[in-house]
Amino acid sequence: MRKKKILQIVGDPVGGIRKHVHDILTGLSNNFDFYYISSSNGDTTYINEIEHISSIIISHFTLDIRKKPSSVDLINILKIYQYIRCNNIDIVHGHGAKGGLYARICGKLSGCKVVYTPHGGVVHSMFGRLESKLYKVIERVLCLFTDLLVFESKYTANAFFQKFGCARVKSVVNYNGVSLPETKQIIQTTKHAADPITKIGVFGVLRKEKGQQLALQAVKSLINKGHNIQLHYFGDGPLKKNLQDDITRSKLDDMVFLHGEVNNVYPFMKQVDFVLIPSLFESFGYIAVEAMFAKKPIISSDAGGLNEVLDKNSSFIFKSNSLYGLKNAISLAMSKDEDVLNNLVQRSYVFASKRFQINQMISRLSICYISLL
Repeated sequence: MRKKKILQIVGDPVGGIRKHVHDILTGLSNNFDFYYISSSNGDTTYINEIEHISSIIISHFTLDIRKKPSSVDLINILKIYQYIRCNNIDIVHGHGAKGGLYARICGKLSGCKVVYTPHGGVVHSMFGRLESKLYKVIERVLCLFTDLLVFESKYTANAFFQKFGCARVKSVVNYNGVSLPETKQIIQTTKHAADPITKIGVFGVLRKEKGQQLALQAVKSLINKGHNIQLHYFGDGPLKKNLQDDITRSKLDDMVFLHGEVNNVYPFMKQVDFVLIPSLFESFGYIAVEAMFAKKPIISSDAGGLNEVLDKNSSFIFKSNSLYGLKNAISLAMSKDEDVLNNLVQRSYVFASKRFQINQMISRLSICYISLL
């Protein structure tokens, strides 16, 4: 019996959505024959991974995929339809707004089963009023062409149904999974009293929704009050220039550092005392899980899916987009001694290990695919 053929479609393979799709491709490549369509506008990790990904799947096809509606979409839809028919695809799985659009139109025209994972951007107000209204109408129509909705958190599922309806479509919540770090990458000891500098790490794509500017404001204020803090950003994105200009203007070049994108966060988490997640919007929160697996204490906003991901009794949580709350959370975290912090991270590690290992996510998704067929 031949393996079933599954096509994954995503717009720009960057950040969490890239990680999610690539985890599916690598985790289930022995169970299914995978085909992959994306733009070529990936992040550094995409560039580093795509050669390996291409070697374990059947085909990777890149298109000119644009975020906003464009005449190019009609060309892409035709190309994807032909691609599906030529390769006898069984299931089309679309990710994000544009990937979901293509998957549901082309999948249904081709007679395939269609799976859609919205991801965070779909449920957030990312567009102007007119574009948002148009997108809402399109999304409601496309629900008619969807066999299964797969959400990465209960938050995303609830936000999606409140915004678009679509309650009749079969849906499941399948939490994202993360690979455990190697033992040598886990460090449970936290800040040492002998080190006068508190190092705080922020990981992720540099963009407004991730709250990195709020983090800079909070740390700047605490430094001005005499706290000895270093803020380290690991990531790249459209906010980079604004952050660097603000750092230079504030004369904080020796206290705040932009390290650029990193492929593997664990070695860099090992170098900081706290992992800060200042997100304004978050559908899941990969960094939170990775920090828990790395046994690092977490200072985090309560945005979206982070409420489900974080162990609230073992993290320093503040109200999203609250500068006052963030400063207090950092101050509280810094006031705890090493034994207290070590107990917190150990509890977080156990909590995450039970819920967010990658094998759990892959196994549940495999069951979803098989049930459709």
